Amino acid sequence: MTRSESARRSNYHAYAPPEEFIVPLLKTHIEEVLSKYLKPLESNKRVLDVGCGGQPFRKALEELGYKYMGIDISQNSNGTVDIICEIDKALPDEIIELGSFDLIFCTEVMEHVADWNMAFSNFSKLLNSGGKLFITCPHFYQLHEAPYDFWRPTPFALQYFTEKHNFRVLHQENAGDAWDVLGTLLASVYSLPVSQRFRDRLLNRFVKLIKEILFNILRDRKLQNSVQLKGLVYMSNIFLCQKN
Repeated sequence: MTRSESARRSNYHAYAPPEEFIVPLLKTHIEEVLSKYLKPLESNKRVLDVGCGGQPFRKALEELGYKYMGIDISQNSNGTVDIICEIDKALPDEIIELGSFDLIFCTEVMEHVADWNMAFSNFSKLLNSGGKLFITCPHFYQLHEAPYDFWRPTPFALQYFTEKHNFRVLHQENAGDAWDVLGTLLASVYSLPVSQRFRDRLLNRFVKLIKEILFNILRDRKLQNSVQLKGLVYMSNIFLCQKN
């Protein structure tokens, strides 16, 4: 299994049109949770960044006072991944021997994890009693890192695995609205004429133009500032729980 360069981002900036809505959204929510819930009360607390990639939040976690360690399925270009392993497989001795952690930080990874039972079991093994598990994962997003893209969980899936593995929910939020979903959808699709007939080619050009105009309006937040678009759709799960 390999990870794309975008998955190994060292910062949370959008690199492609489909990221224009979800990446800034995630950055805002992650920073809010860090500020509100994850400030350690004592020094020398330890955090494990699962699926750390380019470690975009390492500095923020260290500034909060955590001693940082990152794991991933392969090494990053800077050589800063501490242990190479998969969170839904048997844990290697080298991480077990390190002892337990106070926080597990796992952002935009769980959609690529096939065995959630094993992953949550390992989260429990790696956390102190009272330790916190922070997860973000998309509810709506295009297929990516194929064929290692398995899930788009609902809030109820996260609650189910939380309760099953002896965690309790501290914070749960459905991030993003229908405008974000629509903007991401527009950025993730393209149109083609069904034939070379003039009518089909003309309609295709019209559709492409309308799609581009609407995407730019949504990206610039012009509609969102005036109109709410409601519905049972959202972009990403923001989830914090604590080991009992």
